[in-house]
Amino acid sequence: MNPSSRHGALGDRGSSLVSVLVIMLVLSIGGLALAAIVTNTTSMLADSRSTAQSRAAADAGLADAVTALRRGTLACPSTLKNVKVDTADASSPTYSYNVTCGAGIATITATGTASSGMTTTQAIYRYTETPAGAGDMVFFGTSDVTFTAEVKTAASGRLLDIVVPQAGFVCQNLIPANITLGGDIDGNGGCTIKGNVRATGIVNICCGSDTFEGDLSTSGTGSGVIRGTVLGNVHANGALTFGWEGKRVGKSVTANGNVSLGNVRIDGSLTMPSAKTYKPQDGTVAGGVSTPPTVPGPTPPTLPPWFEYKYKASDWPGFSVVTLVNSGTGPGTCSYFNNSPGTGWTTLAAYTGATVLDARACTTLSANNGSNPTLSIRTNLVILAKGMNLTTLTIKAAPGLSSKPKVWFVTEDLTPGDIKPTCASGYGPIYINGTVTATSVTAMAYTPCKIDVGGGAGGIADAWNGAFYGGGWNYGGGLTFTADPIGLPGMTSGGSGGSGSGTLGALVSQRDIPPQVIP
Repeated sequence: MNPSSRHGALGDRGSSLVSVLVIMLVLSIGGLALAAIVTNTTSMLADSRSTAQSRAAADAGLADAVTALRRGTLACPSTLKNVKVDTADASSPTYSYNVTCGAGIATITATGTASSGMTTTQAIYRYTETPAGAGDMVFFGTSDVTFTAEVKTAASGRLLDIVVPQAGFVCQNLIPANITLGGDIDGNGGCTIKGNVRATGIVNICCGSDTFEGDLSTSGTGSGVIRGTVLGNVHANGALTFGWEGKRVGKSVTANGNVSLGNVRIDGSLTMPSAKTYKPQDGTVAGGVSTPPTVPGPTPPTLPPWFEYKYKASDWPGFSVVTLVNSGTGPGTCSYFNNSPGTGWTTLAAYTGATVLDARACTTLSANNGSNPTLSIRTNLVILAKGMNLTTLTIKAAPGLSSKPKVWFVTEDLTPGDIKPTCASGYGPIYINGTVTATSVTAMAYTPCKIDVGGGAGGIADAWNGAFYGGGWNYGGGLTFTADPIGLPGMTSGGSGGSGSGTLGALVSQRDIPPQVIP
């Protein structure tokens, strides 16, 4: 072989080796670049997925807050934390929100969290706050108020407000209301409360058939028992014992004492002081257990003072006054109303101008005379007496009126200034028995004595459309109560009861803000 030919062959082989190495280097760099691209793309896709999930969770939190505010089941201000979008999924995205109100607006800040993603959105709505101090049904006195299955309550398009400033409440029926109490709250079987409950005492939900759909806040330091379902948050200033009925808490639990779970499921978190005893038993806490050194108790509800009312003609401008005398039997006398055939009652339907019927000279003003009076009224009426027996009285609006007439049944408080109901000597309750105030009128019963429901005289089911404000409550028969805002001069009309309620209006603005943890 020619040496020069051999040398050329070896040179070609070296050149080929270099080419192969170059190609391998290029391919390796390309492979590494491709791997980096795939890794980055995967990471970007994961981040994008987390961001999308966190945004959806934030939107879910915002929708939850808006819905609760519109229904009246959410007090303002309020905070809700770490709610799973899918309670059955341990890795579900979560949302938290904070609601503040003031200056005619409600600001809702909602944060959604999913894996590495966090999104915060903020919406501002028009908001009309209802001042504390009034309610649809307000009962003073120190005896617990009980609503059995025979007491049916409603409010058109909203939750009504029940306020018992000096005592507790026993629920045995469906009650679509926010309830504010100066005592304990008891669910006594067959109880469903649609709104929030705020009590200065403790909770005792006796039975698995009881359901509280809103938030439950008890500022008493005693031990509470929950054997039914609470769909909102629970915040107790004392210990809590949950039952073995297999029920659930839909959001979070905060307690300032020992906690025993039984076999309840808490969908949110549980927070309690580290020094207190925790017994998980067969219960589960989906959102985890937190045990800081101290846990603040709930803010006690603001309980309104008694609204003092003593009649003044100047409170009723434009009203004519008809004054009854306690002698004789003809028109203008107490007997014209109290005795059969009770013609005085039916004459009220003839009034065409706003009128005050001043019956304070009568021992009592009574429709219980066998006449079963039915009035089709044409104007606003104030009926003023020391006590009233409204047995088998029916009041409705005359046809063709341009506005709904109002009727005030008033037993005045003779000692204004002591800020407590004073049922004076010679004064008595407003007695409701087979009494109907139709939905075509709005009626208020105000008395420092009791509002006393007998129920069903003459086979007529009691029905009241309007408001109750009494020094106490006595119940002995069926009643259908429909809330319809009405108040006395100087009184807040409409329902609030210190529950921080109001009316959510139109959306003003909505935007994303830098991600933030809801405190």
